[in-house]
Amino acid sequence: MTLPCKSLAKRTVVTVFVLTGFCVFNSGNRAVADDPEWEQISKNDSLTIFTRTHPGIAVKEIRAVGSIDAPNWVVRKVVDGVEDYPSFMPYLTKTQVIERKDREVISYFRLDPPFIGPRDVTVAVSNHGEKREDGSVVYQLHWAPVNGIGPPPSRDITRITLDEGSWKLEPADGGKKTIATYTILTDGGGGLPPFVINFANRQGVENLFAAVRKQAALPKYFQNREEASLNAANERERTGTP
Repeated sequence: MTLPCKSLAKRTVVTVFVLTGFCVFNSGNRAVADDPEWEQISKNDSLTIFTRTHPGIAVKEIRAVGSIDAPNWVVRKVVDGVEDYPSFMPYLTKTQVIERKDREVISYFRLDPPFIGPRDVTVAVSNHGEKREDGSVVYQLHWAPVNGIGPPPSRDITRITLDEGSWKLEPADGGKKTIATYTILTDGGGGLPPFVINFANRQGVENLFAAVRKQAALPKYFQNREEASLNAANERERTGTP
């Protein structure tokens, strides 16, 4: 059965975006808008989306800037908690943490979206925090494929090889909210026309932010911040990492 391009694009949204990611909201938008490589393609009260092209790559890189009604350390826990992804990321059927260090997590993901077939990828996500003069912390996470570390390719699953991106989580409103900047360059494993993938990327980023916002409201992510820091310090001591 042949699906209309728009319908097919919506069904590829999660394949493109599941791997998954400013002092005030408007200043963050200006920072991107001032870069001539980025073109603003949509904006509403809670999210602004930009795209840019890369030579030799048919799909466009996408960047979204939006506010989340939770502290940035809470949002970081949502993004970092890959074990929970199957519970709130549609079509994501399997996650496997291969290695977790203090500042890097290597994880395998399998997706089973309808019509286009299963996809998988292994990514390494590095993270660090940057302390500002006012004592607040900006969290940044960056990822890229490391398929050679994960499970071997399967004949029945399309391997995603282009999947690079980042989250930047900045405190806002006195630390009560987060300004999140999510950047992604991926073709979802290919097999679809670039214009379909680009359309899906644009639509999918809104779904991604909606999913993270909903998840960040759950009480379990509001574990005492000092306790979370202590747990991280204990883990570093246990593993001997700096």
